[in-house]
Amino acid sequence: MSFTLILEIVCFFTALLCLFKAKDNAWRGMIIYLFIVCLAEITGRQIRIAHHHNAWVYNISLIAEALFNSLLFGSILKQYFKSKALILSGLALIFLVYIFDTISHGFLIFNDHTTTLMSVVFVIYSFYYYFLLIRDEHYTDLKQNASFWWITGSLFFYFGSTASNLFYGFLSGITLGSHNVTYTVNMALSILLYGCWIYSFICKRWQQTRSGT
Repeated sequence: MSFTLILEIVCFFTALLCLFKAKDNAWRGMIIYLFIVCLAEITGRQIRIAHHHNAWVYNISLIAEALFNSLLFGSILKQYFKSKALILSGLALIFLVYIFDTISHGFLIFNDHTTTLMSVVFVIYSFYYYFLLIRDEHYTDLKQNASFWWITGSLFFYFGSTASNLFYGFLSGITLGSHNVTYTVNMALSILLYGCWIYSFICKRWQQTRSGT
């Protein structure tokens, strides 16, 4: 079992324990999304061991990633403005490129253009959230703010993975020990993503406990 899969499983069970009774459907949706992530990772590894193409598994999970993450971005951003139009526009753009990718090279090849665009869209959402947070006159305790930590993890991961993909040709030629730099960078990004998400789920649970819901 890989370290990344362990992180994903821990994150899933944390979400299950902390978000199962959450009133916000977008936060509860993370339980479903992380289950799909774990299932896709396990399935993809088994297919790869059998020496078959496994990109189609991740193309399916890519749909869940776009849907559930957009849903939570929308839920967080709607605290500041009516975010529905923005989120739907972003989803429409992502799925247009998804269709283009699939038509261009088929479903057995990973939709890398879709992944890049989705990452850029999520980075824009994240920076816009920080902009709105800074402008907000109300006091926010960031140490216990679930939205802040979820978006922080997302920003680190999607910004970092986009940069890593752009410079893949250069970074893949540099080795650190037995792995190239891209492997180390992706591992660090996964730790940041799931570490921040796990903490955000715990914060969400604290909020529910304090509010009595």
